[in-house]
Amino acid sequence: MPCCVKPPPPPPPPSPLSTPRTKVATNDTHNDPSINGKRSRLAPGATGTANDQSSLNNNAGQPGADPLDARLSQLLATLNETPVLLDLNGANIKLHVNSMVIKTHEHYISKFTQLSGLIEKARLVHPQGDTLTIAVTGDKELELDFLDTFDILGTSPIDKNVNFDTDMLVSAARISTKYGYPALHTFCIERLEGLTLGSMERLRVARALDLKSWEQRTYQELSERETKVTKEEALELGIDAYWRIANDRETAGQWEQV
Repeated sequence: MPCCVKPPPPPPPPSPLSTPRTKVATNDTHNDPSINGKRSRLAPGATGTANDQSSLNNNAGQPGADPLDARLSQLLATLNETPVLLDLNGANIKLHVNSMVIKTHEHYISKFTQLSGLIEKARLVHPQGDTLTIAVTGDKELELDFLDTFDILGTSPIDKNVNFDTDMLVSAARISTKYGYPALHTFCIERLEGLTLGSMERLRVARALDLKSWEQRTYQELSERETKVTKEEALELGIDAYWRIANDRETAGQWEQV
């Protein structure tokens, strides 16, 4: 009687470390049109925290270390796989924003008080370094906000007639508020004031930048206009704002009948 041959065991599953990963193209330039493309994404301000690279490297892996610090430390350790979306000639600062790197000049970001503080901390750790690395984290919106902000910062002072779109100005206003650059915030608000915006677009800007006066102006416009508030507008307004506008319109109608 022939002996049964035991089948060979199945091969072990491949290690995650051996699984090939698609690498994102790097070294895109500041003039890449994909960076300057129009993006409609007005939303409440992006959140994030600022962290110095040296403290991340020192704290990562320690008992009780902040998970965010550990994640950032791992991000900085894989620099060769991090996409560089902005690379200025002669850059001496590497600004990591989540999984994105901006290579820029110190004078561009030294006017942001929080970023300037990170630079000084990095310089204490590497006093002889030609290039310093700092990192901030937040949601995906933060990356887009920084790219838009650098589009504005990279504009020559003599180009006073350059037209920035709404999204770009909102992005720079958010970054200037979060990281401490009052002059840039004032510039963005003044430019936004000069744009011709519809009521609902003004409301989106107001809510993104927490501009209460703009929000009140929108409510007044919708209360006084002849056409009714549409269903789409009502959904975007929210129940409280819509009730207020409807009440104002009803009150105004009653006065007209007197």
